[in-house]
Order: sequence, then C-alpha cells, then structure tokens
Amino acid sequence: MTCLDKVMLDAFLEDQLSFEERQEIQHHLMTCSSCLNRFEQYMDGLDMTDNEEEEWQTEEIVQNVMEKLPAYPLKVLRTIDPQSSVRKNWKKRSVDILKKTTIAVAGLAVIVTLGTAVSPTFASYVSGLYQAVGISSPVIQIKGPYANVGNQVVSLFDEKETDRGILAAAAKGFVKPLDLKATDQGLTVEAKAVLADPLRLTILGSVTKKDGTKIDSLWKDQYSIISNENVDEFREIRLKDKNGNILTPFYKQDVEPFAWTLLPNGENFVIQRDLNNFFDEKNPLPDELVLELRVKRMGDTKGTWNLDIPIDMRPAKAATKTVAINKQFTTPHREKIDLKETRYAPSGTQIIFSTSESSLKETGVRYQLINEQGAAVGSWDDTKSDSEETNVKVIPDISHGGMYNAVNWFEGKRWIHSYVPLDSAQNTTLKLDAVFTKEKAYFQTKLPLSEIEKKPLVATGDGNRFIFRSVTKKSSERGTTYLIKVEGRLAKGISSLSESWKATDEQGDISRIMFFPQTNVQDDGTISISGDLKIISEKKDVKEFTITYDHMIKEQEVDWNVPLKQEK
Repeated sequence: MTCLDKVMLDAFLEDQLSFEERQEIQHHLMTCSSCLNRFEQYMDGLDMTDNEEEEWQTEEIVQNVMEKLPAYPLKVLRTIDPQSSVRKNWKKRSVDILKKTTIAVAGLAVIVTLGTAVSPTFASYVSGLYQAVGISSPVIQIKGPYANVGNQVVSLFDEKETDRGILAAAAKGFVKPLDLKATDQGLTVEAKAVLADPLRLTILGSVTKKDGTKIDSLWKDQYSIISNENVDEFREIRLKDKNGNILTPFYKQDVEPFAWTLLPNGENFVIQRDLNNFFDEKNPLPDELVLELRVKRMGDTKGTWNLDIPIDMRPAKAATKTVAINKQFTTPHREKIDLKETRYAPSGTQIIFSTSESSLKETGVRYQLINEQGAAVGSWDDTKSDSEETNVKVIPDISHGGMYNAVNWFEGKRWIHSYVPLDSAQNTTLKLDAVFTKEKAYFQTKLPLSEIEKKPLVATGDGNRFIFRSVTKKSSERGTTYLIKVEGRLAKGISSLSESWKATDEQGDISRIMFFPQTNVQDDGTISISGDLKIISEKKDVKEFTITYDHMIKEQEVDWNVPLKQEK
C-alpha cells in the first residue's frame, strides 16, 4: 500500500475503517519506518493540543480496551514483566490518543502495535496474552486458507493436551477442518482436522460408538497391547506423495511401526509426526501428500476402518520463512557450535544448530531468547527436562537437543530447538550463557544401613558433599525397596549429576537404583539437592550398599549474543 497521509491516520485513529483496512495499515506501520515516524509526529501534535491537567480514568479505559481482546483462555497466560527501557512518553501518548477517540479497536491497535499501554499491568497482560498462544501481535498474523473457521478449529482441540504451536496455527487459519469417516462393527473412526506445515503433521480424530460415546482404544492400545511383533494386526499409517510413493525419513529406508505417535486429546486422539527428518535440501517437501490410516483392530474388536487424508502443504510452505544465521561460537574446549538458521512456520519457530565432530565433549547449552523490549520469549537448558517451567515455550515433541533433550538420536550433532511461533519481524536475540560438558565422576561411598538408621552418614567426592539418613524398607514378593533420604551440595560449577547411579550389595550384586532429587540454586550459585534414593533389591535383608555414579555435568560460563535476523 502507499504511505499514510493525514486523512488515513485520522480514519485509522477514529475507527472509521473496515477490519481489513485496519490490518493493512497496522502492518504498514510495522514495516515502514517513514510512516512510523510520521505517526509519532502526528501523536506529538495531538499531545500539544490537549489539557494535561484533564482528569483521566485510567482503570476505566483499561477495562474498556481489555474487552476488545480476543477470547483466548486466560489460564494459558505467562506474564512478562514490563521493561524499563520502554520510553515513558509512550504512556502519555497512548492516553492522549485514546481520549480523542472512541476507545475502540483503534485504541487497542495503537497499544499492541506500537508497544504502548495505559498501565504496566495492562502491558504485561497484552504481551503475555498473545505470546501465551504463540501469536506475537494481531497485526502481523498471516491469514491461512482456513482463517474464517480458525476459532471453531481451535475449539476442537483440548486446551490442556495441545501445545500452543498447534493452537496458534489453528487461530491463524493453517489447520484444515476435516469430515472424513469410516464405520465398521458399530464404531466410527473420524478425522476432524489436520495441521500440516514443514515442522510436523498432526491429525485430530475420534472413535465413536453408535450411541455417541467416544472410546480411547485407538491410542490406548499402543501403550498396552500393541508391540513390534503385532502392530500390523492393529493399524498401519503411511505417508505418500500424490503419485502413491511411500515416503520414509531420509536417514532410514524402512517404514517404522512406532514412528507415528498416538496420544489422547480430551475425548479425541491425535496422530502426529515430526517432519524434520523427511525433507531437506536434497529431499524437498512435496506440495501434496496423502496420509493413509488403516485401522484393523481396536481392543478386541476387529474391523476395517480406512481413511485417506489429503494434505495440501502449499499454504504452510508459503508462510514459512527461513533466515540464514551461520554464526559460529568456539567453546572453552575449542569445539564449534554453529547456529545455522531460524525457521518460522505457522505452528512453531525452530532454531537449528550443528556442532563439531571433534572430541564431542560438549553435551548441551543454555540460552534465552530476548525480544526488542528486553523480555524473554523463550529459553533452553539442556540440563533440565522438557517442561514449560525450565524450557520456556519449548515444543518438546519436535525438539532435538543434547543430553536429556536428545529425543531423536538419528539427528547426530544437529540440534533442532522448537518454540511456539515467534514473530519473524521482531529483532529477537539469542543470548547463550552456558555450555555444559560431561565430566567423569569418581564418587564412591559405602552405606551400612544399620548405622545410617542411628545417625546420618556424610560422604564427599569430586567436591560434592552428601548426607544419607533415615532408611525405610518395604518388602514384597519381588524383593525389598530401600528408601534413603539424601541431602547434598554440588561443587561450584557442577550443575547436575548422572542419572545412572549404581548400588552394589556386600555380595557384589547390583541393584536397580532411582534418584530424581529436587534441586535449588543457592545464593553462592551452587546447587543443593534433596530427595529419596530408591534402591530395589531382590534380597530381603541387605546389610550394606556401595553407591556410585559415573559422571557429572559441568557448567562452562560463556557470553555469546546473536541476533536471529538476516544481516543486510
């Protein structure tokens, strides 16, 4: 569109435009620095014409504007602290503009588009709201082919069991509603929606009895009675191109029976698969695919339920943007971590790394993704589990990293970290602050159980210190479980210990051991741990265990900042 004049600015601020016209102007303001400067000058002019002493009911306006927000579930919000770096005069400008208009959608557009707010609470609310569902701003949404039914498609998915990337793609119109059914033996298998972008395929469906009752056999069988030996008796899932050729990952030529994940989604189910290993530069992603679902048995019921689900990849491929980064970082052990590229797709944003093939000593990283306002919009920590509390906005099912996050071994030294969709127009910066290394451990201590029952036993090794106390025994037909309470403090620079602990009794027999302690960071930066050391022995009366673990994770502090945008 052409640049903005006064007539267009007045119409925009006074809410005299259609929804499509407002969207076009908002997007133009985000991409045209000249018009943005003109808009700021125009607001300065409005500032000077107003009486600064006029009473202003901030909370009333906040409530009025909040009512204009999209009806996303509030429980998914992750509040982001407002940053002091935002220019203070934006608050006054926002207030002045809103006072001169109808406090309608134009007011909200100004606030969201230009990062303004009438209060810090509202700023956090707006920022947290859109980022919680993976949409950075309503003004830069790409309209997918099914945008007119986006809200209805979102409602098909269970909120608690669906990652925010899928919901964001659905809200933007990239999840196609389906009406495909196959009925046999009084049961109907239905495909309701399909998400297909270069990151993954996800099919939402259900199994329903004649009376409308939904059953969960299709997904639950995979975790109960299906095995590698009998999977073909239950179902087949194949991905084909439009010519009927079966597609397999480029790292493997055979069809994997358990490569497709079946999971519950409320009363429905989802079938999903990561596409990162199907297509690359040498194996381009086709425009059209077909997912063949052949269900032969559910529980004890045998039948024939066949669905051929057409998949049009063109809209999502067109909306996917890949930005080459190609920046290298040399670790303290002189290895290379290569930040290759960032991929922005409808259902997620992926950051792709490769690492050197030298000693392979480096086993993980920790970083944050920081937006233009200084707020963290994502984070990754390879020493933590794939949970929202530790790896912010990570989509675990399509993330491959080092150490505990290495869910796809065939990626080798290629790490793919996936997040709910980030805004490609934002100047996001990756701030790497730690590299983790796997160090051999030499810890060993004897635990005479009768003595521990009398008083705590203190043991040290590799600079780590532990206290073992309070032994509890629980016997069963399979043996005895020994629970030993443990407290400890790790040495400076050690972030975690191996999960592979070993317990050897006085006869030299090795018992299974489980230890998943709680961790806390102390004021001096060291890590404290506490929990129950669980030893499962076939013997009913062990006198003494020798405890060992084979390695520790050491943290190497680094400082590397990389903008996730293409250099001009």
